[in-house]
Amino acid sequence: MAGETEILVVGAGPTGLAVALQSRISGAEVRIIEQLTEPRPWAPALAVQPRTMEILRGLGVSDSLLERSLAEAALRIHVDGWSVEGRLHHLHLPATEFPFILFAPQPEVETVLRRRLRELGVDVEWGCRLTGLLQHGNRVECRVHRSDTTDTSVVAEYVAGCDGPDSLVRRLIGARFQGRDYRRAIVVGDADPTDDLESGTAHAFLRRAGIVFAFPLPSGGWRIIAPHIAAGGDLTDAVSLQTGGSVQLANVHWVKSIRPQHRLASHYAIGRVFLAGDAAHVHSPAGAQGMNTGIQDAANLGWKLAMALRGAPDTLLNTYEVERRPVAKRVLRLTGIAHAVEVSEALPFRIGRRWAAPPVVGLVLPRPRLVSLVARAVSGLDIGYRRGAVDDVAGARRRFRPGRRMADLPLTQGRKSHLHELTDGGGFHLLVFGGGVDDGPLDEISRAYQGIVTIEQVSRSWLPAGTRAPAYVLVRPDGYIATAGDDSRAARAIRYLVRWVVPTTSRENASSRSDP
Repeated sequence: MAGETEILVVGAGPTGLAVALQSRISGAEVRIIEQLTEPRPWAPALAVQPRTMEILRGLGVSDSLLERSLAEAALRIHVDGWSVEGRLHHLHLPATEFPFILFAPQPEVETVLRRRLRELGVDVEWGCRLTGLLQHGNRVECRVHRSDTTDTSVVAEYVAGCDGPDSLVRRLIGARFQGRDYRRAIVVGDADPTDDLESGTAHAFLRRAGIVFAFPLPSGGWRIIAPHIAAGGDLTDAVSLQTGGSVQLANVHWVKSIRPQHRLASHYAIGRVFLAGDAAHVHSPAGAQGMNTGIQDAANLGWKLAMALRGAPDTLLNTYEVERRPVAKRVLRLTGIAHAVEVSEALPFRIGRRWAAPPVVGLVLPRPRLVSLVARAVSGLDIGYRRGAVDDVAGARRRFRPGRRMADLPLTQGRKSHLHELTDGGGFHLLVFGGGVDDGPLDEISRAYQGIVTIEQVSRSWLPAGTRAPAYVLVRPDGYIATAGDDSRAARAIRYLVRWVVPTTSRENASSRSDP
């Protein structure tokens, strides 16, 4: 266990695994430790949003996850014996190959991430608990206690704290966790299939006391989420009471009473130690944002750590908090509203669930375009960065504006069917549309940033009709647009790379000077 590494990831949940994987794909040496002695068999997270699926495809695990999940589920909402159905797939979402909400239990997400990491030579080190850390200029000394009672140390250049709401990493660096606990708890659990519920469909039972959800699992069973009741947290009683006796569960496998929190770390990074996922922000599971926001944190942080290890400026690492903390603030607001709608006992919400919900649901749910508007709010596809490691290009075309997610446009010809297939994996991708950049600058970028920037030529005729693409678009490793331009010398792309990325030759020279 003792030794050195470039990046030490603390915590092997979805966020920690994704940080490790994004960093490894970007060329970093990584170790990941977890205080549990084996994978946790249960976890409350279930839904994977479209933007998260795009990230997982870039990490090379989306196909494996789709095989273990449900992608074509309907949604049926029940109100006092009346019900209406809509769909959660084939949604009208902007330029994505994943226009659906995927039902994939968190343990399945963790499994495919661990397997991909193992393919890249990284195994989770189980039963290893962080007990302390001390920062020394350009390194972090971490004390680790193994389950076999031995203590050792690991020296890392950077540490990623992905160790959940009770994060020791966060406490050790002195970041505050500001917020509160919600007043009302919820009950979460898994149960066997039941004839009372239509399979392959998510169900929501609206009652004055709150909303009971039954989400389909790939196994054929059900994930139940219900307001906590006075029956000691018994899931069967809670569901029977809240559904008016219309649903009776059989063989509940596990059940947990959870009091959601609403908190945000005061800092995402102090020195060479970073926070991601629930260690940085925690909120109600309403809206299905927790696991998704953590994986999106990881995609942003992992490549920046890897670039910093190769000599990129510290200002690049500073952009992690600049870009991701505002996203968490928005998620906290969104989930706070959703939590109140689902379980608040305040009179306006109780009346709303009883009287206002039926006509609203009856109007929206049967209409896919209206459902898509709601789904888009939680999909993550509209998340963008106005400040950070993005170019400020006034007047840039809206679809290709720096800071926006690169749209996954379908391609009518070429070796790939979608743009994202050209930008997946590690490194930057320079998309050149219609031969709009001279060979000289492209050769210069290829030589200077070999292994960092991949250049892809895309004919404008391959794009959907009416697409007004610039001459070139530089896409970051996390799928966001770094810069774009119309000049034939790719001046904006070169200026961006000079500012944020160290050329390959400079990194090799620095490495050779450090060799004994």
